[in-house]
Amino acid sequence: MKYSKYLIVCCLIWLVACSTPTSKEDYLNRFERFVDRVENNHEKYGKKDWEWADAKFEKYNSKWYLEYSEDFTLEDQLKIKGLIIKYHALKNKESVGDMLRNLFKDDVNRIGEKVEEYIDEDFDEDLDKIIDGATEIGDSAVKVMEDAVRILDESF
Repeated sequence: MKYSKYLIVCCLIWLVACSTPTSKEDYLNRFERFVDRVENNHEKYGKKDWEWADAKFEKYNSKWYLEYSEDFTLEDQLKIKGLIIKYHALKNKESVGDMLRNLFKDDVNRIGEKVEEYIDEDFDEDLDKIIDGATEIGDSAVKVMEDAVRILDESF
């Protein structure tokens, strides 16, 4: 009886230890395998499957991420962000393109508003400056060409 309790405790400890990533590389590999598994099976997932997947995803996205966050390179960060986006797209049955469009929609709209504001307020003044500058450059270019032609004429 004592041995079976000891064996159960050891098995539980072993299961917890095996489910936790042991390094940055292990974290990245496991996270990628997890998202691949969700991608391959998401169409068959029911409520319980999504609860399991969400709990696992939360560990990858917070607890385990924080353990190795200082070790991640920019390339690692991009890979992780890609996995996060892919998971959410699979769960919400959206394409990655639609998800990115929705994420950046407000930013694009703000930029569009700033461009419209610029066109309404400053564009005409800047356009006049550009035209004046182009005229000066054009006049200078014509003078340089005239001088070059005159020098060529004089030398022959």
